[in-house]
Amino acid sequence: MRVIVDAEKCIGSGNCVLACREIFAQREDNGLIHVLHTQPSLTLLPHIKQAVQDCPALVFSLEDEQDTSSLTIVELPAVSPA
Repeated sequence: MRVIVDAEKCIGSGNCVLACREIFAQREDNGLIHVLHTQPSLTLLPHIKQAVQDCPALVFSLEDEQDTSSLTIVELPAVSPA
């Protein structure tokens, strides 16, 4: 399974951190999501799914959801205004 994190959509609610602080944090400079580990243990999958479900900004998307043999988290960076 792959979890795609689109930091551009993040509004800094912190729900992902509350659901799974082992994987997600908020950046100190802007409060937006930051992925701490891109290859987390499968034991954290329920917490990661909770973070996906609780996100009001729909930052997360899931790929290959049926394949739970491995877990990868990909963070798409927020684009800074020019």
